Amino acid sequence: MRIRTGGPADADEIVQAKNASWRAAYSGIVAAEFLAGLPEEPGDSFVRSLAARREHVLTLVAEKGPNVIGFATFGWDRRECTEEAAGPGEPGEVWAIYVQPDHWGRGAGYALLREGHRWLGERGLAPIRVWELVGNTIGRGFYERYGFTADGETAELELGGRAYPLERLSLPKDRLAPDFG
Repeated sequence: MRIRTGGPADADEIVQAKNASWRAAYSGIVAAEFLAGLPEEPGDSFVRSLAARREHVLTLVAEKGPNVIGFATFGWDRRECTEEAAGPGEPGEVWAIYVQPDHWGRGAGYALLREGHRWLGERGLAPIRVWELVGNTIGRGFYERYGFTADGETAELELGGRAYPLERLSLPKDRLAPDFG
């Protein structure tokens, strides 16, 4: 398996990984109609975002052979500061991390998270936070095994006209990516 920076040529496989992961992890949590209606092709703005190189945003992909099996996007904590203010001393965030379900438990997610953690640390973006859909035991377990803990912050995510509860998890500032095997 190889971890590398993602680009526009990866957009189709990123969407496939996200959709498969959403359908597997969020089944029974998110409305079935919403999951069935996820777009199967990347939008133009998504492809453009993969082409843009921004100082405080990184998209990584995990490849196995010629196939992208997962991806992750990292950046600043968008609820805490603006892109212009992002930098050392501001919190970082896992914006997305999804792996094809048939590759769960094989290290791709941890490899992506570890590389993103290192990248955020190099930019001084800490602590690292992630918003987790309440009831997603698969994702919750993944983050907790890495060292994230609930920090008491909650929010809602609107999908298809319905609000779903979110809980924020944080990784302590002093945890270094190489500490995790």
